[in-house]
Amino acid sequence: MQKVFTAFIGLVILFVAAGKNEAADTTRKIIYFSNSAGYEHSTVKSVNGKPSVSDVAIAEACKKAGITVVCTKDGSVFDKDISSYDAFVFQTSGELSKGTKGHPEWALTEGGWQSLLAAVRNGKGFVGLHPTTDSNRVGGNIYENSPKEKITEFTKFIGAEFTIHGPSQETTISIVQPSPLKWLDAKGKNFRTFDEWYVHKNFGEDIRVFAILETGGMRGEMYRRPPCPIVWGRAEGKGKVFYSAFGHYDDYWKDADKITFVLQLIQAATGDIKVDMTPNIKTITPNATTLQSSK
Repeated sequence: MQKVFTAFIGLVILFVAAGKNEAADTTRKIIYFSNSAGYEHSTVKSVNGKPSVSDVAIAEACKKAGITVVCTKDGSVFDKDISSYDAFVFQTSGELSKGTKGHPEWALTEGGWQSLLAAVRNGKGFVGLHPTTDSNRVGGNIYENSPKEKITEFTKFIGAEFTIHGPSQETTISIVQPSPLKWLDAKGKNFRTFDEWYVHKNFGEDIRVFAILETGGMRGEMYRRPPCPIVWGRAEGKGKVFYSAFGHYDDYWKDADKITFVLQLIQAATGDIKVDMTPNIKTITPNATTLQSSK
């Protein structure tokens, strides 16, 4: 039984698109990697040997769009040939080179990371979801940006580093209009939503902001800072990297409307949705690097 369970978790599920592609002329293929070297969110947890709620949500949404999804927690997949994949979706936490609790063999090795990095630089796409900025980070004082020479390669790649979160709450998200992502565009200038809101530091100067966390009036001293990016992207060589902080709770992954946004991020990463990646952080959120205001 243990062998079966381990095999299942290691390279879990292959969801293959069937029938006519509804969104693109060619079938795409992605890896959804949900290794939790740190805190394991319920959204990526397999219970009783079943796929996680996010495994199911991403696979079902992608199937309708003609995208094949390989769901895995085993980082050794990146030590193999990944040239057939169009994009890589991460929902990870902690030091990924350590694997997961009880499974060090599931580590994302240095060789695997360099293979992934090269793939994106050569034109593949990447999407990081909610906890991914908590992966391979410097840490330290949450109210101080790290010296540039200490910021990890992974943080530079994804665009920022998680520091802390406060109490879950409803807050305002502002949209940079016009948005190339229809789900955001339809929200207009802003909308209210409930989630667990990550606080970030070490923002890259080369990121393109798509949505902003309006921190004014939020509960928790960690939010006593100017508005800052909550959904963004950046170019990595010929490839595109996207990050969205949404999705802490299982309910998010059961909401078809919200999963539409996840799908659009994936399609932007594969190139099926065209996105201008010109950096705008200095004009859209000019004070994002201020980690705590005096008031």
